[in-house]
Amino acid sequence: MAVAIKPSIEVGLRILGIAVIVYLLIYAYPRFGSSLMEMPNYTLVEEFKGGGAVGYRYAYVGAWMIILSQIYVFSKYIVKGFKARIKLARLLDMHCILNITGFTLLLIHAGFPYAFRYWEPFTRLNIFGGLEGLIGIRGLLTWLLISAFISGILSRHGVSLRLKRVSNKIHFYTVLLTYVSASIHILLSLTFPETR
Repeated sequence: MAVAIKPSIEVGLRILGIAVIVYLLIYAYPRFGSSLMEMPNYTLVEEFKGGGAVGYRYAYVGAWMIILSQIYVFSKYIVKGFKARIKLARLLDMHCILNITGFTLLLIHAGFPYAFRYWEPFTRLNIFGGLEGLIGIRGLLTWLLISAFISGILSRHGVSLRLKRVSNKIHFYTVLLTYVSASIHILLSLTFPETR
């Protein structure tokens, strides 16, 4: 039996996760700005992955799209908590479009479909190796992102109510783990920009 979390705690956890990522994205803006000044070489596959000029742009824009998609989640809590009259269907469509686009950009940044370097995240993950030992979290983050995407699709378009409920819970917890992993990944990419 799953542990029930109060809606106020759910909102608090989401706000905390998003606030940390937003802070790190704002902190990363100078690096994003300098990547805009670089002339990318569109013929190299490496340009599209993380570390390349185009890949870094994809990651930055994709992360902001996913953050903006959370407007729907908070609107849902406002409707429930304050009994506000907001049409959530349009916000849900916006949530889905922003997430699909952001997810695609982040997957290209991770190396799909070219060469997913960190497909098995635990070979590069060394929790006793200090901050640099967490570099392997990139692969884990990619798999969490894929899980959050699939569970979100099943939560929206599942064939049975039971499947929708289960996938909704999986989606919630996977998204929280994604926020934590994304925060660590962004921090590491700013701290160790040349580590591959």
